[in-house]
Amino acid sequence: MRLFIIITVLFNILVFANDTQIILKEIKELREDMNKRFEQVDKRIDLLQHNMDKRFEQVDKRFEQVDKRFDVIFNILYILMGLVFASPFIAIYLRDKKEQEYNKTIDMVKGLLYTLRELAQDNEKVAKSLRAANLM
Repeated sequence: MRLFIIITVLFNILVFANDTQIILKEIKELREDMNKRFEQVDKRIDLLQHNMDKRFEQVDKRFEQVDKRFDVIFNILYILMGLVFASPFIAIYLRDKKEQEYNKTIDMVKGLLYTLRELAQDNEKVAKSLRAANLM
């Protein structure tokens, strides 16, 4: 009986050894095929990451442009606010400057009038003209 079991086991090993090689070969082919598929998936993932990086760079550039626009807008607002708050002081300065020019002109006219009055003391025609203009 032992001999029969040994012969049966040896026979099974010889018969199924060939099937085992085939199975191992198919497993190896399946592994190679799966590795190729994983490589393709990795390439696709890398491509997607690259595309996403490009898109994020574009979004970052757009945000930078928006930031620049906001900076320009805020600078304009600061200038306008400065003008609004400074306008009373500018008006006072311009009024004072105009008033100084007016006073200077008045002083010049007073000096001219004084000179004409002095001249009118010696010249009757000038005196008559000044009286006609109510300047004497």
